[in-house]
Amino acid sequence: MRLPLLAIPMALLSACAATPPQEEGPRTARTDACVFHSSISGFKALDDSRVILYDGIGNKHAYLAEITPGCFDLSHQSQLAAIDGDGNGRICGYGRDDIAYQQFGRIERCRVLRLEKLTDERLAAVMEKKVKKPRKVIIE
Repeated sequence: MRLPLLAIPMALLSACAATPPQEEGPRTARTDACVFHSSISGFKALDDSRVILYDGIGNKHAYLAEITPGCFDLSHQSQLAAIDGDGNGRICGYGRDDIAYQQFGRIERCRVLRLEKLTDERLAAVMEKKVKKPRKVIIE
C-alpha cells in the first residue's frame, strides 16, 4: 500500500530533475554601492537612462544610477526625487528604489537598476562621453 503512494511523488521528482535548465535573459550586474537617501545633495542627468547622484556637502561623492528605460525627457528636468522603496534609508541598485520627477502634471517613477560609486577618473570619463558636438545646421 505504501509503495504506490511513494511512486507518485518519486515520479514527479524525477520529471523535475529531467527538465533541462532554462536559459535566463540578460541581467544587470548587482552592485553593493548604496547612498543614504538623506545625504543626496544634487544630480546630473546624462540621458534618459543614466543619472549621476551626488552626496555630501559640495558634491563630495558621485554615484552613477542606471534606471529603467522609459523615463523620457529626464535630462531636461530641474528637480528629481530619490524614493527609498524598501525603507532601509538608502538608495541602492538592487532594492525597490526609484527616481521620480514630475512631467505634465504626472509623477513619473523609474526603477534604479544599478548604482556605481564613481572615482574621480571614472566620473570624468562618464562626463566626457556625455559631451556631444553641436549639430550643424545648414540653411539654404
